[in-house]
Amino acid sequence: MIAACNERKLADAEFSRDMVETMLQYFDAYADGGVLTVEVREGGLWLPNPVTGGRQFLGLAKLPGYLRH
Repeated sequence: MIAACNERKLADAEFSRDMVETMLQYFDAYADGGVLTVEVREGGLWLPNPVTGGRQFLGLAKLPGYLRH
């Protein structure tokens, strides 16, 4: 039996269906060694490009509470 780990949670990332479809669409272009990295930033989620060093905005699944009316 494997012992349960109580590691500290670092972040949550929420994905809409559209965001997941975008990840699939760009997977081959943005994956590095078959792994796609998603950056969690204040303004949303980003796909870093391992070739150019830039990044593409993936999205924001829902507005944060402070921006909702």
